[in-house]
Amino acid sequence: MVLHILPPPPYKSTLKSQTSQFTQQTLESNANFHFPSEGMDMLYLAENKHFWHIARREFIYQEISRILASLYPQDNGKSTKILDVGAGTGSVTRHFLSQGFNNIALGEIHPQGLEYAKTYGIKDLYCMDLLDVPFVNEFDCIFAFDVLEHIDDDLVALKNMKSMLKNNTKSLLALSVPAHKWLWNAHDVSVHHKRRYTKNELVALMQQSGFEIVCAKYFFISITPLLWVRALLHSAPYPTQDSHIAKSQASQQNNTLDSHTESSEKSSTNTESVAESHKEELRDTPPPALINKALLGICRLENKIQKLLPQNLSAPFGGSLLVVGTSNK
Repeated sequence: MVLHILPPPPYKSTLKSQTSQFTQQTLESNANFHFPSEGMDMLYLAENKHFWHIARREFIYQEISRILASLYPQDNGKSTKILDVGAGTGSVTRHFLSQGFNNIALGEIHPQGLEYAKTYGIKDLYCMDLLDVPFVNEFDCIFAFDVLEHIDDDLVALKNMKSMLKNNTKSLLALSVPAHKWLWNAHDVSVHHKRRYTKNELVALMQQSGFEIVCAKYFFISITPLLWVRALLHSAPYPTQDSHIAKSQASQQNNTLDSHTESSEKSSTNTESVAESHKEELRDTPPPALINKALLGICRLENKIQKLLPQNLSAPFGGSLLVVGTSNK
């Protein structure tokens, strides 16, 4: 297929060949497989109202901005060349732009997400798949917030993201993912998650991919009991590919990802069939206004406490996990 890039690419010098192993039909199929297309509409409607989206966006900015400021003290990282990949409709990208970051592009496999991102005034938009990336040695920083859990070959995705980073030790990858298998629920299935991570699992995977960990911490700690209750009330079978890290390591030792990919495809087919029975869980409407406001206040208080703590200090649990690493090239 021809990679669709909007607007005309400002990064021509380092673009890989736009001829890909993926056809346009495959790209669209992958988009719907990783995340349901109808979910983009609901995400766009919810992300500026739902307490979870607002608190998540603010926490991510709080933690990443201070890491970038420490790496680039001359301008606090505001001119850092950033790609926000798997960015959905672009609410996190927009937040960074609104805070003065002036060199940030958005990558998303869903054309529908890119159309929504345009309404936020985001101009550098790229339709791309993390399993077939179009850039090499291009960015200072890559964001992938709540992306990795949608991809069967998470190790391949991490290595592909690393290949898009510039070849220096300041190059940064920032990830957020849903945490803890015991919080798995029907909503995970409806949005095509393949897994949840613990801190140790994701740190190990990042290190295996060539990153030195700068920050690894759980967040949404304060609402974890509520998330646990949701998992009990809206339970769903956990995917059989739980041992994805062990499979990735075995694949690397054998210098092939074939067995890892084959087993992932089988398990993801099972996950997709289960997703059909949980479509009602795709709804992402905010709770009643007073409850939504109260939960936002609780999460914002947690964020303020997190800001006072050292970057390498984390609670032992949380609803989500943020891990940031620098390239050890």
